[in-house]
Amino acid sequence: MTTTDNTPNPIADRRRTTVRRILAPTIAAFLAAVLLTVPAMSPANAADTPQASAHTTAVATPANNGGNSGEGNGKDETVYIKTKANGAVSGVYVVNTFDAGQPRTVQDPGSYTKVTNLTTDEKLAEKNGKVNVTTLKNKPFYYQGDLKADTALPWNVSVDYTLDGRAVDARELDGADGELAMTLRIAPNESADKATREFADAYVIQAQGTFPQEALDITDAGDATLAQSGGNTVVSGMVLPGETGTFTIRGRAKDFTSSGWQITAMSLDMALDVRDQDTSQLTEQTGKLGDATAQLADGTASLAQGNRQLSQGIGSLATGTTELNRGAQSLASGTETLSQGAEALAQGNRQLADGLAQLYDASGRMSAGVKGLPEQITALSQGVTTLKQGSDTLKQGDGQYRQALAGGQQTILAQVGGDIDAAETASRQAYAQALAAVKRNPGDAQAIAALDKAVTAMAQVENAKGQYQALGQALDGYVGISSGIGQLSGGVDQLDAKVNGSANGSSDDSAAAQASLAQLANGLASMHTAIGQLNTGAQSAASGAEELAKGLSAARDGANSLATGAAAADSGARTLASGAASAADGADRLDDGARELADSVKGMDDKVLDELQKTIDEKLGKGFKTHSFVAPANTAVDRVQFTYVLPGIGK
Repeated sequence: MTTTDNTPNPIADRRRTTVRRILAPTIAAFLAAVLLTVPAMSPANAADTPQASAHTTAVATPANNGGNSGEGNGKDETVYIKTKANGAVSGVYVVNTFDAGQPRTVQDPGSYTKVTNLTTDEKLAEKNGKVNVTTLKNKPFYYQGDLKADTALPWNVSVDYTLDGRAVDARELDGADGELAMTLRIAPNESADKATREFADAYVIQAQGTFPQEALDITDAGDATLAQSGGNTVVSGMVLPGETGTFTIRGRAKDFTSSGWQITAMSLDMALDVRDQDTSQLTEQTGKLGDATAQLADGTASLAQGNRQLSQGIGSLATGTTELNRGAQSLASGTETLSQGAEALAQGNRQLADGLAQLYDASGRMSAGVKGLPEQITALSQGVTTLKQGSDTLKQGDGQYRQALAGGQQTILAQVGGDIDAAETASRQAYAQALAAVKRNPGDAQAIAALDKAVTAMAQVENAKGQYQALGQALDGYVGISSGIGQLSGGVDQLDAKVNGSANGSSDDSAAAQASLAQLANGLASMHTAIGQLNTGAQSAASGAEELAKGLSAARDGANSLATGAAAADSGARTLASGAASAADGADRLDDGARELADSVKGMDDKVLDELQKTIDEKLGKGFKTHSFVAPANTAVDRVQFTYVLPGIGK
């Protein structure tokens, strides 16, 4: 599918303008000089043949224009086209001119409907597509050949008329009054054969119409030019080779008449060097273009270098974010483990606190029950044996419990190197140092790994400290319990001895029993108080463990967020690195293209002027090889000229 780019091209526009500005005055002056030097010719038949005079005939320039005959050895052809007032062809006549200087016999190729000798009385005839003529010494020889009226011509000519806005025939204009408009159109004949069209592509056309001023007051000549000659207005228009010319003349007609149009087409053998002309407007534009492309090349080079540096920096960033992502994932995993351990510690401390609360309630009830023993001594006797057994069991368990608590503390101290406070201080210092290292170098994998290790170590120390403190509180609280258990055991033993032997005992025995009961009550009260203190400590430890679990849960969430952000940053950095690499490649290609463009516009002034010279040469028909219009194969022709004669209207 073919598309048309309508984008304005200032250089191309200026080139076309420059071509017309150079050619128009030069060609006009050339045509004027040629028309003023035309020699007169005698007509063969005044009724049928156009008047061969200085008014109707223009002989071509005195140059060869590419013909392959030597100067003076070929012939000239002047083709007259007689038309009606509207441009319709009514006759075609060819005047052949030989000026050999010496008499010689020539077989001139050409097929005509009629042949007329315009120089001597010798009868001429066409035979086998050729006309035999004998040239004269030191004088030109002319003969005329008539062609059919429908012969294909290089140009089609037409004239349209309107009077007061209404299309009219030329015959209606004789003596007419009103607003008159006439449009002369000269266009290459696209349906003609190649040899005929070559004339339209190489020849320039000069059209000239003459109108009495008293018959037509011209108000608008369009692209044509006006000149005054006596009482007449002469309208002139020029059409360059290969182009179409349209000239519209408007004016006020009064008793209208005209002298008609004469249209002459000829080749131009002119040598125009464009560098001798003023082309500053054109070369200024190419100079600006050259400066702009040079600046563009410099800018794209800087852009390419910056993009390469950016791509390298983003590549380093991508590597760092990858390491950060790995460290963040490890940190998230460690904090997850630490959080789970803290939750387990909180749960254990809560269970211990709940158990101590139950023990505290039971000891309270036991103490209250002992206070009523004097009134229930008889019932007590029945249960003393059972109490004695329970006391023995409690005393045995007391030793095992204290040993277990002390052993647990020793185990924890062994895990942290014997000094839990020193271990905590060391772990916090290690964490602070590792965190500072990561902040200084976020992408340093070793620093991130060290931070991860420090977090894990600190969590382990904190966990051990919590357990050690909980065991310490339990052991401290249990001292009172153990003392109470000892007192309870002693009292139970005494009570057993007294109660079980009180049935037949003396009053002294009864007093001793009462004293033992009092001792037992005191022991139970002390144990109840100690258990209360231990319960309070256990509740504080449980609350602290829960706060620790909450804090570590928040730390876990933060570590997970950090891991998610690090993963997103890693992905974004990789995408950015890929985009930066593509941008760097694109900038390099842009730089290469800009440099190629800058190189291509160097010397553009000469390139544009060369192209302009080529265009002017084409418009002047340079390179056109002259050949006969009648017999295109005949190149023994010096020049060929066409003259269209459109008759006048009226008087």
